[in-house]
Amino acid sequence: MGLGLELTGTNATWVFEDDRIEINYSSGLGHPRLLRKLKHRTIPYRAISRASSAGGDGNPQLTLHLRPGADPLTEVAAGQLSDDSEPHQIELEPNQQELAAYYADHINDHCDLNPDSDSPAPHFLVEVDQSPRRLKGYDGEATFDGSAVEFQWHPDASKVKHRSPRRRHELTELAGVEWVRPGLTSGHLLLLPRGERSDTPPADNIRSLLFGFGFGTTANSLPFAAAVLAAIQQAQPGATALGTSADRLMLPAAPQQPGMSREEILATIRELGQLHADGILTQAEFEQKKRELLDRL
Repeated sequence: MGLGLELTGTNATWVFEDDRIEINYSSGLGHPRLLRKLKHRTIPYRAISRASSAGGDGNPQLTLHLRPGADPLTEVAAGQLSDDSEPHQIELEPNQQELAAYYADHINDHCDLNPDSDSPAPHFLVEVDQSPRRLKGYDGEATFDGSAVEFQWHPDASKVKHRSPRRRHELTELAGVEWVRPGLTSGHLLLLPRGERSDTPPADNIRSLLFGFGFGTTANSLPFAAAVLAAIQQAQPGATALGTSADRLMLPAAPQQPGMSREEILATIRELGQLHADGILTQAEFEQKKRELLDRL
């Protein structure tokens, strides 16, 4: 191939070139906002580990599996995206199963030529837009100017955030980014400092922006986080994609009970409230866990 041949699906069009796949996402209102926001991505073959096809009874799908550390967007998403928002998956018509398998074989033939296709990438191989941008969250606003991230807090932000004189965080001081997908009352963007670990919950962390209540949507917050992560790596030539991922600090989640009913969720919140009243949980810990549980209603 390599002649600009196109594979047109219901959610995107893939154009196959000699050394890369150009992905153009469908712009119709029925498609996920994240893909409409991304508009276009260029995936070099050297960033791909393998391809797979699936969907015998429904619409067949062709999926690219990228090498760990090759794509800042994938690194930040960390498996949190739903299938319809997966940026490296194309959905075809029901009668195109053989076509999906053919292209998967073609992509895998390319991957076989790369001796490092099964190895983590030493640095990001997929480019993301690093232009200055702004992200509105629930408790504040973040701006990225290419060299630092700066926060401005809303009245809803915690007293800890308002009291802190530190609002600007240089990329050279950061090890990575943690992004937790926004929900009804949950989700956050967290800047991870170099050589420092903290158990401070996002609600009180001066390097964290909370999502929820319509603020920090995936379409807006994920590309923002990916741009910051890519810029961190460029600002620190010695850093690697794996190095930034390894430094992620995950806030302990609310108790995970699959299939919890509304009554069980509300009962758990009441129990957390009692723990807070007894002084076992701090106000910030209680609010964070309550937000996570309310998002499951």
